[in-house]
Amino acid sequence: MTQTLTYKNDTGATGTYIQQDVDLDGVSLLQSAGDITSVVLKITWNAPYDWQHSECYVNDPDGSTHYMFTAGSLPFGSGVRTDTLTIASGSFPSSIDGVWEFYLDDQMGGSNTLTEVIVEVLVTSANMPATYGESLWWNGEAYPGGIDLSGYAGHIYPQNGATIVADSGSGGSYAYSFDGVDDVWSDGGNASFDNNSTMSVSAWLKHNGTSGQQMIVCNHGGYKGNWQLYRSGHKLFMYMAHFSYPATNSIASLTLEVSNVLPTAATWYHVAAVFDGSLTMADRLKLYVDGSQVAGTTVPNWSLGGLTAVPYATIIGSLPPQAIGGMVEVSVLGTPSGNIYFPFDGLVDDARAWPNTVLTADDLTWLASARGVAGGPPDWLPYFAQPQTFIGLGR
Repeated sequence: MTQTLTYKNDTGATGTYIQQDVDLDGVSLLQSAGDITSVVLKITWNAPYDWQHSECYVNDPDGSTHYMFTAGSLPFGSGVRTDTLTIASGSFPSSIDGVWEFYLDDQMGGSNTLTEVIVEVLVTSANMPATYGESLWWNGEAYPGGIDLSGYAGHIYPQNGATIVADSGSGGSYAYSFDGVDDVWSDGGNASFDNNSTMSVSAWLKHNGTSGQQMIVCNHGGYKGNWQLYRSGHKLFMYMAHFSYPATNSIASLTLEVSNVLPTAATWYHVAAVFDGSLTMADRLKLYVDGSQVAGTTVPNWSLGGLTAVPYATIIGSLPPQAIGGMVEVSVLGTPSGNIYFPFDGLVDDARAWPNTVLTADDLTWLASARGVAGGPPDWLPYFAQPQTFIGLGR
């Protein structure tokens, strides 16, 4: 299986000599494993006079220069174009992580507009396991680059210094590390949960004992979204609503709070939440720790007739971001504000989520057995029937 990690800078610039940088992080472990097959450089730009006047080159993190085109090498013409350059494995810098500097120079003194620069990292590996119908699966051990293992390309990227660290607890090797300040792994939203009558989410966490609300994993941006799984002290919460500042009488929401289930710092816990809108209020939302259901307090808001499906914002605009270790705030139109709320302090790993799925007792036991388990529980042979579904065949 081959998947692509895309890093870009689309801030744009206009001038005779333009520099735009793309900062890569999160792929060094992939490179050391020999799983990077190529790096593709892309530039989208507009020359109002003539393409032939310009050259473009890129300095990689080692300082080596890669020419995308030189003056006179392009055809005569003007307007918008996209140019690419592929770097094969034998020509990689010693570390693909780092700053890639793009330079566009009109050597006749004209003015160009640089719209977007992109670095694509193509990853191919037999280590990508068969999945269990997840729409999302991020695992620092099985695949350390923030790649969504489910095949739906919901890849996440480190922000503000978020890293992956070695940790062998509970059967793992690596995990996502967060400083409790602003670290987060995040990317664009996922609409596959919207308005479904069922969903499930699962993750491993190891907290540092600090207080305050700390996001484990979410598909939410504050002003729009649908679910958040988080901790606060020794408590575990699952919150479902399309708005969270806070839920008001005009918002249908559902929260389940469980106390005294995450008491010990520096200890790995497996947590999961399962929602089934067809059940009675007492059974509609359930939380699990280390494979066992834990009793808690359900706080529903029935002002809009109750929450019987996964909520979502119907306002036009971009989707809210999916994230691990924090919530990336967006406006009601989906524009990032630059704020990171509820930062996690500790480690998170093996975060998965399933739309249209109710995890069974066997599923939960299997997920809690070790970090990064792949394929399915022992008594099933799951395979994809169509996107976001699976069929289990008894062994």
